[in-house]
Amino acid sequence: MLRAAIVALLVSRLLIPQTLQRTYAHKGRTIRYTAVAFAPPVQITPDNGGLNQDTALNCVRLYWSRLKDLDIQGAAQLYMDPRREIDARTKYKQRVGDEVFRQMHANVFGSTRFTHELTIGAEHALVSDTSPGLLMLFRVRDGKFFLESAELGKLTQDAQDLITLVNDYGDGKLKLE
Repeated sequence: MLRAAIVALLVSRLLIPQTLQRTYAHKGRTIRYTAVAFAPPVQITPDNGGLNQDTALNCVRLYWSRLKDLDIQGAAQLYMDPRREIDARTKYKQRVGDEVFRQMHANVFGSTRFTHELTIGAEHALVSDTSPGLLMLFRVRDGKFFLESAELGKLTQDAQDLITLVNDYGDGKLKLE
């Protein structure tokens, strides 16, 4: 009986994401954050979770689903600043042309996998394992996750701190394990 309980605890630690309260010293400041490790890393597909804004992962799935369907207006509604996202997608389409634009969005559910979700206050970041230092940034508003653009002049200090953490992780200065 005791052996079964120990095995169950060990297995549950492998299957359930582990949440860790952490601190990181950067340029004389202490950044306090929460890290959730995904083991194995999570690869988002159109059908491996919800299409909603309840979690950062679900928000990405919903966003990518709308992009895959070329629903730029709908995808932009998942951003803190929808107008900026529409403008960016429109300019990109004008620059690369319709065919490249369609192909790029058809493959949006590519090989990106996420290893961690970092949180400071209402700000969240999903950390990519395919490109060190790559993140998707979110803010929780009214209980829903919204994507944020990484415009440094417009980000909260918490969002800027998440970018610092992910950049330092990508540079090998910070260990998230």
